[in-house]
Amino acid sequence: MKTQAKILDFEAASRVRMLERVRSLTMTRDALVETARQNHAIQAQIHAAVLTILDAKDWRGLDARLRCGIRAGLGSDFLHLFVEKAEIPVGLSNITTKPEGFVAHIMQGHFERLGACSSSSAMLYGEEAEQIKSEAIVRLDWGPGEALLVFASKDRRVFSAGQGTELIAFFAKAIERIISRWA
Repeated sequence: MKTQAKILDFEAASRVRMLERVRSLTMTRDALVETARQNHAIQAQIHAAVLTILDAKDWRGLDARLRCGIRAGLGSDFLHLFVEKAEIPVGLSNITTKPEGFVAHIMQGHFERLGACSSSSAMLYGEEAEQIKSEAIVRLDWGPGEALLVFASKDRRVFSAGQGTELIAFFAKAIERIISRWA
């Protein structure tokens, strides 16, 4: 009678584990590449928006640029600049003068805010407040007073608390420098 030795095949088990690891690393790499591509595209959109607003010579010019190309170009449903202590022309659609203390009331000590809309939504969005689900708000210091640059979306997933704010803050700083010239 012949006895067969029981042999464990470690090679096959090791190969299966290695293939699973390779698949996992490939998926991670693909996700990183996709994120990098999206970040690059968003960065290009912000740079284009900054180049667009640099040509604004006054409040009306800035309003026209915010209204026409920038809001749609950045994929925002709502884009508005609220300015304290400013004498701006009547009839602007994306720039509004607010009384001193408005920015402090909305921001409550913060420089920026991203995520779901807060209780102050009606003060910012008026009739559109019920439709707006997420927002990105950046505080500006433009000389005579403060200002808020507000981006908002009807999609609750567009702006979230965990997102980076470097590009929105960069765009806000560009607007801050432009309007400071008109102080």
